[in-house]
Formats: sequence, structure tokens, C-alpha cells
Amino acid sequence: MSIGIIIDEPKNEEEQLFFIPVATEEFFTNYWLKASNELQLSWVPIFETGIVIEKEDMPVILKEIKLVKEWIEKNIKNKDIKIDIQKRINYILENLPKAFEKENIKLYVG
Repeated sequence: MSIGIIIDEPKNEEEQLFFIPVATEEFFTNYWLKASNELQLSWVPIFETGIVIEKEDMPVILKEIKLVKEWIEKNIKNKDIKIDIQKRINYILENLPKAFEKENIKLYVG
């Protein structure tokens, strides 16, 4: 299993195809959750069970994802794992705001 971001209640094929990969279940548990526990984040842990997010949620979610990225950079010693997670996080940070450019979009993370 893996965690990703999709459009909640897509209205057309383009919205149905929208997908931002977050992490495999293993990477999410071993790295994302560990970081979020140490940093006492509130949104990131909920990604595991699933949550619908709206545009007004985005600033705090992006902030938490950036904190996870910083934690990864400081705490992960395996270079390959670090690079893989950083690439995914950079992709999320770049594409998540784009999803909310359309009106009345809600995203499901899980």
C-alpha cells in the first residue's frame, strides 16, 4: 500500500487522473511518522488514515511537509533513501498548490 493525494469527488477525466505520490506505507511509517512524532505535527500523521483537505488547510500542511523534509535531511543517513524521500517531498511541495488553482477543489490524502 501507499499514500497519495487525489482529487476528492473528481468531476472529469483530468481530475480523475490527478495523483501526487506521497510515500509507500513502509517509508511513511519509518520516516514520515517518525519525523511527525518527534516534531509533534498534527496533519502529517492523519495522512495514514486518510483526510480530505481544502485550500485553506494548505499553508499549515505545506509547513508541516517542509518540517518533515528538514528532519529527513538532518536524520536520515542512507543517502539513497534520503534522496528518494526528498524528491517526493519536492514534488508534493511543487504540485499541491497547483491542485487548488481550480475553484471548489478538495483533495483526499491517504
